[in-house]
Amino acid sequence: HRDKKRDKEKVKEKEKAKEKERDRDKEKERNWDRDKEKEREHDKERNRNKDKEKDQEREKELHKDRERVRNKVRDGDRDKDREKNKEKEKDREEVDQNKEKDDVTKEVEKDREKIKNKEGDKDRGEKEKDKEKEKDEKKEKEREREKERDYKKKKEKRYRTPPRSYSSSRRSRSSSR
Repeated sequence: HRDKKRDKEKVKEKEKAKEKERDRDKEKERNWDRDKEKEREHDKERNRNKDKEKDQEREKELHKDRERVRNKVRDGDRDKDREKNKEKEKDREEVDQNKEKDDVTKEVEKDREKIKNKEGDKDRGEKEKDKEKEKDEKKEKEREREKERDYKKKKEKRYRTPPRSYSSSRRSRSSSR
């Protein structure tokens, strides 16, 4: 009878031990699953960070590329402006040269006309008229020069003599009385 009782107790103990073993195995499995899940989350986070870094790098590169393009465009515009300025300058020089040529040719034409007028088949009266005209023109030029000289002299006098103040003019008046 005691053997049966002991056998039953042993069987119960074995079942309890098996139960404990199963519980431990389940706990291990839960812990393992939990660890795996944590690792997955950690990997995801790491990948997200890597993706962010890559995106930032891409953004930086795009920004640099845009800046390079802007600089190229700006440089191109500067070059175009320089070319335009050079062309404008050439045009100005050409215009100036043309004006000078025109002025010279006009002077030459005037001289030729004067010579023709002097040498041409003219009556003495016409020659005298021309001489009188030339004399009148010379006199007119001389008058203009004199006017300019007088004007300059007046201007110089104005600057040489300092303006009299009111008090100094009173003093001179009072001393003369």
